[in-house]
Amino acid sequence: MNENKLLVFDRSPVTRIISCASTFASASIFFMYLAAHPEDYEALPMIGLILLFLGTVVAAVLQYGDHIYFSDFGVKYENRLFKLFGKRGQWMRWEDIIEVREVKQKILILFSHDGRRMLVDAILGYAIARAEILRRAPQAILSGTLAHEDS
Repeated sequence: MNENKLLVFDRSPVTRIISCASTFASASIFFMYLAAHPEDYEALPMIGLILLFLGTVVAAVLQYGDHIYFSDFGVKYENRLFKLFGKRGQWMRWEDIIEVREVKQKILILFSHDGRRMLVDAILGYAIARAEILRRAPQAILSGTLAHEDS
């Protein structure tokens, strides 16, 4: 793959800030519980709050690891954390895309002829990514809000 012709899209700063804020909020709920019950901790609420905090930490890490790559060959979603565990992203070739569905002018779902789907959402440069997808996959059926624009 030619590195010079590779476009990389990351999550937007707003989504990253929201994921960090939710992590801090879940931690504060846990500490509020500890402060409100200094001597009579119950196991079930403690376990639930710890799981809530760990879930928001994992979600924040995933947000920071998300990347969507565009090349002359196709489009690929990859996450750094998944890559560490051996799950690498797969390229969806431009000519394999049979449908591009847009939801509320914020989310693109790409469908390939082999049944795979790829979600393009909450990225910095969404308008650029949208234009590139429409330019590079002209054979695809447009649906959702894209179909309404064509009419």
